[in-house]
Amino acid sequence: MGVQGFQEFLEKRCPGAVVPVDLLKLARTVSRQQQQQHLHRQLPPTAALAPGAPRAARGPAPLQPPLPPAALGTYSGGAGPTRHHHPAHHFHHHGQAQTGLHPPLPPPPPPLPGARVLVDAGSALPRLYGGYQTDWVCGGQWNAMLGYLSALCQACAYPGGDGLELVVMFPGGLGKDRLAEWGRRCQAERQTAQLIVGHVGNKGTPPPRAWFLPPACLSHCVRLALIRFRVKQAAML
Repeated sequence: MGVQGFQEFLEKRCPGAVVPVDLLKLARTVSRQQQQQHLHRQLPPTAALAPGAPRAARGPAPLQPPLPPAALGTYSGGAGPTRHHHPAHHFHHHGQAQTGLHPPLPPPPPPLPGARVLVDAGSALPRLYGGYQTDWVCGGQWNAMLGYLSALCQACAYPGGDGLELVVMFPGGLGKDRLAEWGRRCQAERQTAQLIVGHVGNKGTPPPRAWFLPPACLSHCVRLALIRFRVKQAAML
């Protein structure tokens, strides 16, 4: 089906599923949630207890020196058989009482799934190029394109790699059912190019915005730029 076919199916058969999205707002929301989850994982268990609450020590109970016989006799009352209260046993019960007062902390929430945006490069090449450039007719404005793609990747990774993940889908091989569409598009671009050449030769000014025609090798240049910025790419079959 491809991205264009899937988008056409959604717009015609599922109009309620098509909603406008603010990518910058979505990236900020996802990044804020991931930062809160990261801080929650870094907090030590004792940080969640109330201020001044007793905290049971972890690990084995500390070894205490044995009591002298006189102290044992005094502790047992000096009469009858001596009843030994083992310090470790006493600490174990004390730790159980402490644990009962403060229930264990709930487990941390599961990690949030990353937000991913699929971009159809076949219909968005002029936008990935950076949009309309005043002097675009003089040749490919590649520095401007690199600057635009760099700003786009930084905005989607706002504020530090925890935002949106871009995946750019490029059209693959041209199927037989799309040969007629490809021929009509080439004919329209040829007519637009003739209008641009005539306008520049007669008036000596940049052509109108409506005649914007991306360079022929734009698809390959965008791919190389996306590889430079480590953006995932895919191709339709």
